[in-house]
Amino acid sequence: MLRPLYLGLAALAVFIGIAVYLAPLEPGILRLQFSFTASSFQGVLEQWQAHGIALYRAHFSADFVLLVLYGAFGFAYGRQCAAARAMHRRLAWLVVWSLPVAALADAGENALHLLLTDGRPAAASTLYALAALAATAKWLAILAFGAASLGARRRVRPL
Repeated sequence: MLRPLYLGLAALAVFIGIAVYLAPLEPGILRLQFSFTASSFQGVLEQWQAHGIALYRAHFSADFVLLVLYGAFGFAYGRQCAAARAMHRRLAWLVVWSLPVAALADAGENALHLLLTDGRPAAASTLYALAALAATAKWLAILAFGAASLGARRRVRPL
């Protein structure tokens, strides 16, 4: 298994590359990710216009690589961390599984965003809400990983 450090560095490099690539989009992609309604989603796309939408759609090949990298990083780091430290079972579960769960939610969000930005007439309103829920689940799982990782470190080294 690859060392967590290498997976984490690779994920960080891809993340930075994507962030730089998508930086010209205004409003930023977080606005699109948290668009729970068709009107707010379409409003972002209208501001991006055709060039911005094409730019956004082009980033998905790198984004799918990113979610594999950060999911694998979270699993590898979590397994290493759980093995190295005596921690509560729930905390160990969060450290090991929160980033892989985030990656799954991210994959669902990506698939829905690809569908919703393909130029077809507006999709069912539930698909927009589902995409935003997937993004919310992704970000919550990423935050859970951060909090659980800090909690695991604090158990070993109290402040």
